[in-house]
Amino acid sequence: MKKIRGLKIGVIGAGTMGKHHARICASLAKAGLLGIADIDQARGQELARQYNAEFFSDHKEILPLIDAVIIASPTSTHFQVASDCINAGKHLLVEKPIAKTSQEAQELIDISGKNGLVFAVGMIERFNPAFEELRKLIRKERIIGLHLQRFSPFPERITDANVIQDMMIHDLDLVANLLPMDEIEGLKAEGARVKTKQLDRVSSTIYFKSGVIAKVEADRVFGIKSRKIIATTERGLIEADLLNKQVYVRDLQHHIPSAHHTKKTDQLTAELTDFVKTIKTKGRPRVSAQDGLKALKLAEEVEQACS
Repeated sequence: MKKIRGLKIGVIGAGTMGKHHARICASLAKAGLLGIADIDQARGQELARQYNAEFFSDHKEILPLIDAVIIASPTSTHFQVASDCINAGKHLLVEKPIAKTSQEAQELIDISGKNGLVFAVGMIERFNPAFEELRKLIRKERIIGLHLQRFSPFPERITDANVIQDMMIHDLDLVANLLPMDEIEGLKAEGARVKTKQLDRVSSTIYFKSGVIAKVEADRVFGIKSRKIIATTERGLIEADLLNKQVYVRDLQHHIPSAHHTKKTDQLTAELTDFVKTIKTKGRPRVSAQDGLKALKLAEEVEQACS
């Protein structure tokens, strides 16, 4: 068995995100990658060999050997896999969305709460330095409106999820982090199926009691990749380019645009470092299961409004 100093971590799911998680876990200072679990034996074994980790075809077999787990399996499996991990007493980070439905998510939260476990959700944009800078800049400002755009060319990987669950949920989480969700008084949305049987393009508008309006757009059949947040405040406009990790500020009073340079930190490394730190300090992860539930509930409302 591989010797690891610090927390022993297992990754369940050897797909696109599982590969990234395995890579980062293998290089963490205070934790290490013990094993990979995947029902696809060839894929799982290849990833395990790459990082000198153990391979398991059944995720339950890895649980007695680890302290914490990252679940990067398909969304439809999240509830069952997470339930197994929680019942085995393992701290867990589940890739977004936290579960297939908010009902499943709430059930997982209830179980994990009884076991006193750290339960984090993989919302990588929360760790984006451009978002962190925007959040800092608007902390003392009164927000008038938000406009979030997440556009991509059609993905090579075929997904059964619609664009809301696949992409928009990141931005719904950012909205929930910037504005009070209990003040939402209305929501409108429209979408289109372009290349799949699922929604590929969705535009939603969220109305708050305070008068703030948040427009959130997601499109996975767009010509170019773009990730932006534009915040309108009483003083001006703040634009965060999440893709290039830059922030631009336009002061309406003095009409002076300025660029705020941010650190080119790796978001996934920051996310997993926060997860490990939270386990060690018995604190609260930056993106908790409750945060994941909020984003999922909002995603479900957008889906319902599109139907």
